[in-house]
Amino acid sequence: MTTHYKITLHRSAISLGSRIKDTLTSLGIHRRFQTVYHKHTPEAAGKILKVKELVQVENVPGWMVKTKEEMTRERQAKRGYKVVGERRGVI
Repeated sequence: MTTHYKITLHRSAISLGSRIKDTLTSLGIHRRFQTVYHKHTPEAAGKILKVKELVQVENVPGWMVKTKEEMTRERQAKRGYKVVGERRGVI
């Protein structure tokens, strides 16, 4: 059962009015391609409708909701290196 909105900002709000920018800030979105999760509430739905041209919204179940730390950990590169193949003896 879907319990949360997954909201991703796809269009910039640079040239738009301060009310639209304030709505994005109240949703917790500060830059393009940032993703936030909100529970299904009438307040969140109203804010999404005000910025519907700028964001992409998906309904997700509760087990798919990620915290800020989890999303940061996914973006980080793996530590160390991995040898893929050997070129020894190839001229």
